[in-house]
This record gives sequence, structure tokens and C-alpha cells, in this order.
Amino acid sequence: WLTKLLQHYDERRQTETFFKFDAWFHFARGGAETNTIHAYHMAIRQDRRHERLTMEQKLFHSLHTERIQSPSIKEFKEAYGFVNATRNSLGKGEKRMQFVLDIAGGHGGLAALFLVLVPDCESAVVIDPALCESGKRGVDTAWKPFWEHSKTKKSLRYRHECLRTGLRDELAILEQKGVEPSNITVVACHACQHLTDETLEISADYGVNVAVLSCCQKDHDGSWKGLTRRLVKGNAALSIGSLMDLLTAGKMMAWSTGLSAGVEYSVKMKLLDEKITLQNRLIVCKALARGHRELDTKREEAHIKLTRA
Repeated sequence: WLTKLLQHYDERRQTETFFKFDAWFHFARGGAETNTIHAYHMAIRQDRRHERLTMEQKLFHSLHTERIQSPSIKEFKEAYGFVNATRNSLGKGEKRMQFVLDIAGGHGGLAALFLVLVPDCESAVVIDPALCESGKRGVDTAWKPFWEHSKTKKSLRYRHECLRTGLRDELAILEQKGVEPSNITVVACHACQHLTDETLEISADYGVNVAVLSCCQKDHDGSWKGLTRRLVKGNAALSIGSLMDLLTAGKMMAWSTGLSAGVEYSVKMKLLDEKITLQNRLIVCKALARGHRELDTKREEAHIKLTRA
């Protein structure tokens, strides 16, 4: 803050504007002896008298006030960006995120933010064999008050089980209850390649929406590694991670994907802020009924053009 202050008055020596800022600093325990800042948030404003905190600032402030380190600030920013990008891609008024299933969600921070930020989200289930007790307490302490006082009754639940059985069972339970597949969204943040593939495969079997932010991408059979090397030599920068994400998105657009569930997928790739994470390619797959007008119309238009030719 001191460098910002000096810079302000350096640039505005001839004016009488005041330097005002709002900041939160997350210090390590130990005070002056330790003097370590884990994270900080700083917003510079000319006048704060009539300004209200944004939801992002409120959620950050809750972590800071309670001295919570799990979820971390980085995890919070990733999850916040993930939820907003998914919500914008799937549509805000269609109730597509009424039921959220978070794969390998650990402490449940991502699932919790769906409950907070999506008004129609009623239930979020974290499916992960790992136990993250300190993180779960952090999520509960910092963010539960935000969804507890909402107009819609909301719940966050943990299921400590592998996705191969846990995800299929949760989807089957919702199916038995008569929940429309279009009202369900499966999510996975920083899922490795095989976890990404299995999450998408199971989701497509049930015809539900799905969004994944992949990491640790791998070309398991090695068929694409040679191409990426040649592209780099030819100054066409395309990493193996970018290529595998594009191929993954392509699989979800394939003719057979979702066929058994009577759906096809409209797929978008959104980029989160690379300052938060370099693994920032979010694949959002929106389930639509087979022959959906939006996709079918485009095909018909293309067919008519071909017949004219």
C-alpha cells in the first residue's frame, strides 16, 4: 500500500485528490516476529462513502475475518471464476444448475459457491474419497451463512467415494426422483486427464450438463505428441495441454456422445484469468435434446446451401 500511496502523490502533485483504498491482509500467526502475509486484497477507490462491497469481496472478507487458510485465496478465486463462467455458458434462467455434483471437490469450496452464487441451486454434493476436514470446516464457517439465509432451501453434502460408483449412484437417485437431466450439472475443477474423461463419459451416459477445468493433460497412447513437437518447431505454439483440451471438447461434440440418453451437446471453452491459474481452459457442455432446434437449424441451413451448389 505504501508504494501505491507514493505513486499516487507522485503522479498528482498538482491536484488535491486523496488516496483512498480498502484492503484486507491475511497474516501468518506470530505477528511482528513472523511478518508474513499469506494473501491480500486491495481495492483503490476515490470515494468509498456510497459504495457497497461486491459479493466477491464479501466472500473473500469472510475467509480473512475467520483466518481461514483452507480454502486458500487462490482456490477461492478459481472457484469463483469457474462458477461465473459456467453460469454464463449454461444460461441463468434455465435452472440447469439446480442440482450440482462436484467431482473430487475436496473441501467443497466449488460446490459451496454454486449454492451461494446460483439462486436456483438447491443441492450440491461433493463426491471425493479424500477427507478434507479442515477445509470443510473452513467452507462451513466462511460461506454457509450466505446460503443459509437465501429464499431457497439449500444443502451441501459430502460423499466419500470414487466417482465410478458415487457419481453414477447420485445420478441414478436423481433420476428415480424424477429430476430432469437438464437440471443437473456435474463439475470438476483441476481434474487430471483420466478423471476428466471419466467425468464426461458418465455425465454423457445420463444426458446431464457438465463443466470441467482440466489439468495434468496426457496423451495416453502418444498419437498426438509428435504433432505438438512439430507445431512448436514450426513456431505454431500449441501445447499438449491445449491440444488435449480441444480434443476433449471435440469428443463431447461427437455424433455418438449422449446418444443413449437422447441428447447432444453444445460445447464452449471459456478461459479463466491466467493470473489466477495457468490451467485456465474450462470446457462447458450443455445438454440439448437430439435434433434441438438451435443445432438442427444450423445443419439444415448448411444442407440447403450445399443443394444449391
